[in-house]
Amino acid sequence: MQQLGLEQPYYSFDQAGWHFIILDSSFQGENQYGYVGRLDDDQFNWLSEDLGSTSSETPVCVVSHIPILCVSEFYDGENEVTGNWVVPGAWMHIDSRRLKDLFLMHDNVRLCLSGHAHQIDRADYHGVKYLCNGAVCGAWWQGPYLGFPPAYVVIDLYDDGSSESETILYE
Repeated sequence: MQQLGLEQPYYSFDQAGWHFIILDSSFQGENQYGYVGRLDDDQFNWLSEDLGSTSSETPVCVVSHIPILCVSEFYDGENEVTGNWVVPGAWMHIDSRRLKDLFLMHDNVRLCLSGHAHQIDRADYHGVKYLCNGAVCGAWWQGPYLGFPPAYVVIDLYDDGSSESETILYE
C-alpha cells in the first residue's frame, strides 16, 4: 500500500468505458491454511456503495486474488471424500453467496477475475462471467498443476460489457 500510495488495500477506477474494482480478499483465518477468502464488513459496504455510485450503463469488472466463484476448486484435492462437496474457504470466497446477491442488484457487473487456484476455468452465473486465470509462477510444482501447465490469460473487454479470453501457455 505504501509503495502504491494507497489509503486502503481495495480501490476502484474507470478505464476505457469499464469500471474496475480491486478487492483485498485474504484475511487471517482459523483453519489449516491460516487465511480465508472473504470481505470484511467495511470492504463489503464500500463495494456496495461503489457499485451503487457507478452508472448502470457502465460495465463492471471485479478483481480478487482468491476466486469469488471457481469450478476447478472442487477438484483440487479429494473434496468429496466425506460424501459432501467441501471446498475450503481459503480456496474460494466463503462469502460468495453474499457477493452473488449484491451482484444481482447490479446487472452491470459482468466479469470477475481471479487467480489463486493456479488452474483455468470459467463459470457463467446470473449474467456474471467468473474467470480463474491460471499462473505462471509456481515452478515448485514441477510441471502442470492438476493438468494445467503454467499459463496466463489475455482478456479483451468490449463496450457492450462482453469479454473474450485467450489462454497463453507460458514457456
